[in-house]
Amino acid sequence: MDLIIRGREPRDAAAYQRLFSQPAVYEWTTQLPFPSVATWEKKFEKMDAEGFIAFVAEIDGNLVGELTLFVEHRPRTRHSISFGISVDPAFSGRGIGEKLIRTGMDYAFNWLGVQRMELEAFHDNHRALRLYQRLGFQHEGVRRKACLRNGEYHDIVVMSVLREEWAQ
Repeated sequence: MDLIIRGREPRDAAAYQRLFSQPAVYEWTTQLPFPSVATWEKKFEKMDAEGFIAFVAEIDGNLVGELTLFVEHRPRTRHSISFGISVDPAFSGRGIGEKLIRTGMDYAFNWLGVQRMELEAFHDNHRALRLYQRLGFQHEGVRRKACLRNGEYHDIVVMSVLREEWAQ
């Protein structure tokens, strides 16, 4: 398995559409299901205009995961960054998510000068929460009934890691 992490390109829209059309992927995000390729093309343009930074994981030329860093534009909170991540369920358990997050952390802390990295995850995404803890993220709180999933509202866990806590 040759895993390659690279920057996202406009040509990746169809691969994103395939990834985010899987119920085992979109149910763990705050995005709507069944996005079109055109929707992803528009999202890419908007994300690029806002300065967001995206990485993809590829195996044998196939996109198997992605991570997007959401930069903060408000002057007093520019030292913080958040991210979203998704991995193709057919490739879970192979360290792809960890590799993407470590790449994002390195980029944020060493290239953007960020002091704080934060995330939000569904309260019942136990596998992801364990990974985030292992990578140094600490539990900060819960946003109660913050996101609709399959007709029910679910809690969202908020976690963060500070630059000085980051274990490279």
